[in-house]
Amino acid sequence: MDSLDYGIIGNGQINALVSSEGNIEWACMPAFDSPSVFSAILDKEQGGCFKVKLKGFYGTEQQYLKNTVILETRYLGRNGAFNIIDFVPRFYIDAEAIYKPAQIYRLIEVTQGEPQVEIYFDPRFDYARGETHCSIERGVLVAVQGEQKLYLYSNLDYQKILDHEEITLTQGSFLVLSYMEPLQGITYESVIEKFQRTTHYWRGWVKHCYLPANYQNEIIRSALTLKLLVYDDTGGVIAAPTSSLPEIFGENRNWDYRYCWLRDSYFIVNALMKLSQFEELEGFIRYLKLVLGKKVYEAGKDLENLRPLYAISGRPAPMEEILSHLKGFNGSQPVRIGNDATNHFQIDIYGEVIQALYPMFFDQRIVREDLDQLWNIVKDLVDLAIKKFPDKDNGIWEFRNARRHYTFSKLMCWVAVDRGVKIARHLSKAEVSKWTRLRDVMRNDILKKAWNPDVQAFTQSYGSQYLDASTLLMPVYGFISAKDPRMKNTITQSENLLMKNGFAFRYTNEDDLGVPQNAFLVCTFWFIDALILAGESKKALYYFENVLQYSNHVGLFSEDVDPQLGVLTGNFPQGYTHVAIINTAMKLNNHHEVYST
Repeated sequence: MDSLDYGIIGNGQINALVSSEGNIEWACMPAFDSPSVFSAILDKEQGGCFKVKLKGFYGTEQQYLKNTVILETRYLGRNGAFNIIDFVPRFYIDAEAIYKPAQIYRLIEVTQGEPQVEIYFDPRFDYARGETHCSIERGVLVAVQGEQKLYLYSNLDYQKILDHEEITLTQGSFLVLSYMEPLQGITYESVIEKFQRTTHYWRGWVKHCYLPANYQNEIIRSALTLKLLVYDDTGGVIAAPTSSLPEIFGENRNWDYRYCWLRDSYFIVNALMKLSQFEELEGFIRYLKLVLGKKVYEAGKDLENLRPLYAISGRPAPMEEILSHLKGFNGSQPVRIGNDATNHFQIDIYGEVIQALYPMFFDQRIVREDLDQLWNIVKDLVDLAIKKFPDKDNGIWEFRNARRHYTFSKLMCWVAVDRGVKIARHLSKAEVSKWTRLRDVMRNDILKKAWNPDVQAFTQSYGSQYLDASTLLMPVYGFISAKDPRMKNTITQSENLLMKNGFAFRYTNEDDLGVPQNAFLVCTFWFIDALILAGESKKALYYFENVLQYSNHVGLFSEDVDPQLGVLTGNFPQGYTHVAIINTAMKLNNHHEVYST
């Protein structure tokens, strides 16, 4: 069975996944949510990939170059050894402009002997739909399908690459992919220069991150991974760079995550802001303005149709389409593109958007000229949260056929009003009195109806008997103390009923697609956070270090984990999970007694 042994490379324009054997098996061009050019991760035979096959192959070793998203794969063989350094260029052209083309660079360095290789350049445009033709044109290898072109530049023999003939590596070589753009003057020296400038960019970015004393490597890798989910052109933040990697092998929980959930985006930019990276937050505010449109942004109205997710362009995400010709990862079908959740009704997003806007009013390091306009948005979102609070919705977990009074949705409406009160008070607005009163009414409603005295816990929805890990965020948002007896009981019951082999399920009750079988990694960290806030830091540390053991070989996590096998599942790498690593690591760093034992 294939595992998620991949590294991610990218530059804020495109991303690609490189397998532990050095094969590029997933890349979408020219943007995050464009159709794939390589999709072997979803079908080894039909998807298309880009690989270098070593004669007399013994194995590979793979790692990121320190404090970068540049991936080095070491090939070991009978007749020699070499490294491939994979990167997507990103560096400053001047004080502000960043070079970030839809290009992938593969730098080959011989380290021993004269290794013999065969190169398989096999792109398949448009999710491997239609025929892609490769030929040599004007001294360069070109893959063509319709109007699309992918250029391959190299100092190796193009005919041998095209024919998969054996090539003996004797010196430094390169393979450069460029989508739709012919390049000039590509030499080994120019590739080395771009490699050096890209290395300098990423190490400079990391150097400006605030880091606590402990878990620095885990925080750095997570922060770099989150940075790759930010689409520079619009400021949109995707949940993950992949589609249809299954939550459960052999079942149909396969979704396209290459879109901007407003909820996920808030969590991601908030985590980066904790590391003193503010550009991503300001970029996300720019994206919100794009989503809302000029009329809404300037007038502060018509927010009632706000969707839970959008495309990176700011337009609504496309509806789902099934690609029946692809077998799926480990044979798990269907393969989907698009996401029907774009039409869901989720009232928690009002709180998350206001949470994203909140630092604009209070953080003195941020200077904005549009606070009056941002206030208009806050005001309307708070009023909308108050208006929609009594309504049922699809909830954080996007139950497709079960609208209920979900506790987390109610909580986030309360958060919207609570943060609105604080902003209004800061700006001396008249809404303070009214909103304060309504905030208290909402809190009392949640405390009364979300608490189940028979279960002795806050439950998934009003009147429910089922637990839900999202209730563990109640103390994180300041709704209730983690040391309140009701919250402590909820934490205890969550450990008893949602935890399995050190991992937390979102919930265990049957949903639209059956009974969940795999744990949700972010929920495990939410549970750990709740333990920390409840004063159980030693237990929290035990659970945290247990989870960290299950990263893949380069420190990356997906969305889910099989609690029996400890195997990562779901879309990869998952923004939510890497956000949680940062947040939990920083909470543990704030509890110094953990490290004194």
